[in-house]
Amino acid sequence: MMARYLKFTIGSATIGYKTIEIFIKGSSASYKILRSGLLDVDKKISPVVKISTEQLNELDALEIFSWEKNYSSEAPAETRWELLFNDGKKIYRGQGAGAYPKNWEQLLDWLNDLAPELEFINSNRLEKFTLNYSEESLTLDRRDKTLTIDKKNSSHIYDAGDDIKKFFDSCQSILDEIELADSNFSSQAKIEIVRHDGSAETFETLYNENFLPGLMNFIEEIQTCADDLTAKIFCPLPTEIEPPRSKYILCKVRFKESYKPYTYRTDDETLAVGDVVDVPAGRSNEVAQARIVEIGYFNDYELPYPLSRIKKIIGKHIAADFENY
Repeated sequence: MMARYLKFTIGSATIGYKTIEIFIKGSSASYKILRSGLLDVDKKISPVVKISTEQLNELDALEIFSWEKNYSSEAPAETRWELLFNDGKKIYRGQGAGAYPKNWEQLLDWLNDLAPELEFINSNRLEKFTLNYSEESLTLDRRDKTLTIDKKNSSHIYDAGDDIKKFFDSCQSILDEIELADSNFSSQAKIEIVRHDGSAETFETLYNENFLPGLMNFIEEIQTCADDLTAKIFCPLPTEIEPPRSKYILCKVRFKESYKPYTYRTDDETLAVGDVVDVPAGRSNEVAQARIVEIGYFNDYELPYPLSRIKKIIGKHIAADFENY
C-alpha cells in the first residue's frame, strides 16, 4: 500500500497560521492540527477515517510534483504558505507569498473536505450563481467549472476552466452592490446563489446598471467564454431597458460666462457630463445653451425642489457655436 504524507501551512502574522499534517495509508487517513490561528494547539489528532478513491484521485490530479518550488508576487504579500508532500517515492517542498499554483483552489477544496474545522474555504464563498432574466438563465458552477446558458429555444454548456474564479469574483462584486427591486416594477432579474456552507438565497432586482453595477462587464466576460454563442446574452441589454419610473434624472448645467449651476430635468439617458444642451431660460423661457456639469438620479422624496419648479431640458444642442466654451 502506497503511503502519502502532507504537511500544509497557510496564514499571516495578522490572523495567524493554520498547520495540518495528513497521513494516508491505503484507503485510511488521519490528520493532526498543529496550529489554528494565532496560537498553537495541543496537536489535535483526528480519528482514522476512510478516504475514498475519488478523494485520492483528486489529490493525485493536483500533480503537486510539477509545481514550482517557490511562488511570489511582485507586490508585498501578507499571506504565506508552505507545503511538504511525500507520496512514498518522491518529496515536494514548496512555498509562496501572495502567489499560487494554477490549481490552488482545488488543493484548498480537498483540504477543506478532509478537515472542515480549519475552514480553508470561506463558508460564504459562492459555489453556484444563477441569473434569470425573461426567458433566459445563466448558471455558474464552481465545482464543475461550468457555465450554462439556457435560452428560450436552446441550451449551451461551456467548460469555464480556470476562468471560473474570475467569473465568480465578478458575481460577488455584483452582489456586494446590488439594489433590491420594488415588486411593482417590470424588467426584473432573479438571482439565486448557493454558498459553500450550503445556504441558499434569492434576490430580485431591476435589470439595469443602476441596480446591478458591473452587469455589463460581467456579461462581456461571459461572452469571451461563450464565444461561439452567436445570439446576444440576455437581450435586451440593460442599456435598452427603460429606467424605473420612480427615478428622475436631474442635470446641473452652466451657462456661458456664468459660474452658477442651474438644475434641469430630463428623460434622455444618453446625455452625459460635458454635453451642450438647449434649455428654457429666464421668466420668458427663451431657448439658451448650457453645458452639463453634473448628472444625478433621484426618487420622489430625494428631489431638491418640487418637480413642477424644475424646468426640462429641450434636447442636445447640435450647433457648434458653443464648443469653445
